[in-house]
Amino acid sequence: MLLVVINSNVAKANKIQLAYLQIEAVTCSDTTIVSNSCYQGMWKQPAATGNAPLSLQFSQGVKFSKKAAPALLNGANIQSFTLITSQSLADKTLTIFNLEKTDVEVMLNYKSIDNDYSVRLTPARPSYTFVASPSSWQTIQSYVVFGIEHILAGYDHLLFVLCLLLIASTVKKLLWAITGFTLAHSITLVLSTLNLVQLPILVVEAVIALSIVFLATEIVKNTVKKTPEESLTYRYPVAVSSSFGLLHGFGFASVLLELGLPKNDQFLALAFFNVGVEIGQLLFIASVILVIFSVKRLTDISKAGMKKVEKINAYLIGSIASMWLIERVMLF
Repeated sequence: MLLVVINSNVAKANKIQLAYLQIEAVTCSDTTIVSNSCYQGMWKQPAATGNAPLSLQFSQGVKFSKKAAPALLNGANIQSFTLITSQSLADKTLTIFNLEKTDVEVMLNYKSIDNDYSVRLTPARPSYTFVASPSSWQTIQSYVVFGIEHILAGYDHLLFVLCLLLIASTVKKLLWAITGFTLAHSITLVLSTLNLVQLPILVVEAVIALSIVFLATEIVKNTVKKTPEESLTYRYPVAVSSSFGLLHGFGFASVLLELGLPKNDQFLALAFFNVGVEIGQLLFIASVILVIFSVKRLTDISKAGMKKVEKINAYLIGSIASMWLIERVMLF
């Protein structure tokens, strides 16, 4: 598992290949087309997908009125455009051309006169037909899956959880630590997404990396101790997980704010994004526990041997997190 992390691009510790498409109904500025429907669009895609660039294709009856040249900003190509159709976009089909050749996913946020909802398009499903009256189930599906993918692609969050697993010496302590982390990051995720509390994201991401370095250091210290005395971190891992969990919540919120929330289903999308994050976190924890249990059963490793393994893991985790910390501080 650590080899997978090491071989990954550490500079993109909390990034996923995501494109964002916003389409919003507006009043037509041209008085000669008052009988038509107009939409303002914003198309944001990763500048480098490793394949042919993605492009938007609509079914017959929808045409581009204005299409600005793409502008490069923060590693993404951003393009604005205007759509004109004789009726609404209901029953019209959008296809993301070349999406099936990439590992990019597109979150479509559609705002009509009466409705506002979000839909997830994937390489396996690059097309979508707009509907007049969407169901909330679409929002639930999209944001749960996105939450799962976000946590599983967020290597810094996963390494923090892995450190908690190594520190918790009993099942009870592990449950308390994970519960504290979950409640803490859920609180700040909600507060930040609703713009009630905001922190500079560059500072947040740097401190998240620092929190991993701190836990890795605590693990190393514990493995070299000759006395059974435990530090405060080992005695009360819930205190550490809750404290740093508040910062991790701001990290989750930064991605959700960039993605956007549907106006009509804002709280529903927020709730189920968080549900997706928790599902992904539980999947990761279950996988790690299964690996540890299997290694112990297959190798019959001694307690001293496990201490050595923990020490090696802690050094690897601390080294990776230190690189992230340096990179993120340099972005200040």
